[in-house]
Amino acid sequence: MLAEACHVGIIGRENYSLLENRVCEVKRLSRYWTQTLSILRMNVIVLPVDEASLHRAHRERAAHGLLTNDSLIVAAMRKYGLTALASADGGFDHIPDLTRYSPSDLAQVS
Repeated sequence: MLAEACHVGIIGRENYSLLENRVCEVKRLSRYWTQTLSILRMNVIVLPVDEASLHRAHRERAAHGLLTNDSLIVAAMRKYGLTALASADGGFDHIPDLTRYSPSDLAQVS
């Protein structure tokens, strides 16, 4: 939504606080939802974040120096027994028992 608001000129940079009080403009944003729907149609499983997930993520964050979203990803992977991750983020490379596939790795497969 921030990217769309910036792209159409409602705000000058991607900053949540700039959109907070622009109710009329926010109501007109729709591209972000179309993009969200296309992601949901990709046969992707959306996992919930509950209290136990937050605790697992905190342990991963403390153990590996991960940022919040990255720690949630690793915690979910561990919960579901996943060991392979497709990501351009090299910050996952030092996580034990996790194999990261970069976009260039994936391009070689196709």
